[in-house]
Amino acid sequence: MMTLTTVSERITDSKARVYWRVGTKNKGIINLNLRSPSEDSALIGELIAIQFLLFDKKIFDRAPGGGGGYKLIVSKGAIKKLALGKSTKKFAVQYSSFLLSRMKGVTIEVSQKLEFMANKEDFLPLLIDEGKDIRTQEYAEIITPAMGAVRVTQHAVDQYEERISSGCPKKPWASLTKRLMHPELRIQPLDAKILAHKERRYGRSDNVEAWSHPTSTFTYLVVIDDKGNRVLVTVFERYIQPQN
Repeated sequence: MMTLTTVSERITDSKARVYWRVGTKNKGIINLNLRSPSEDSALIGELIAIQFLLFDKKIFDRAPGGGGGYKLIVSKGAIKKLALGKSTKKFAVQYSSFLLSRMKGVTIEVSQKLEFMANKEDFLPLLIDEGKDIRTQEYAEIITPAMGAVRVTQHAVDQYEERISSGCPKKPWASLTKRLMHPELRIQPLDAKILAHKERRYGRSDNVEAWSHPTSTFTYLVVIDDKGNRVLVTVFERYIQPQN
């Protein structure tokens, strides 16, 4: 199992330090400047650092496509509660949403041990400014051949997982994003009832796109936000009448 161990400490309400290691030799220190002050700066800093190490630094030589086979040993018990959807720290959801989507199924343990961690006297810390060096939104952005940049929401992943007729995939995030990377995806006409429903929900329907391709039963519903970003909000599978 691929294991990342992190231990965080509060420096001030707007600064945190995170020690990290993979095994005993691959290690480092991250100093974080937070966008807004918080008494839980260590918790926020640890979540930001974990995302950075997994998806930007790619400490396992690739960005994970699911939580299976990965373990996070963290220093804050709230991280485990957030991953289970049981934490009262609602402000931290925007930082922990990746644990319920892209890293769903990851094993999480809690430990504050600094054994084998980097020494402040021997390691130069990496400085990260929140909002400048890393995204903390409740979605993940991917670049697709057909649609360009698409922001994938947790709701879309949940809908995909619930509605796929071939059975729940072991890695829903990886399975969905693989489908979104199909180069033959094209905009499809939307049923009038669906357009009316989306207009009631979003206040308009001229910013709604349905993407699919001829050999797929899946339709990916995208809403273009006020800044022109494509946001995948839901996924549904159309029924094909069997031929006699």
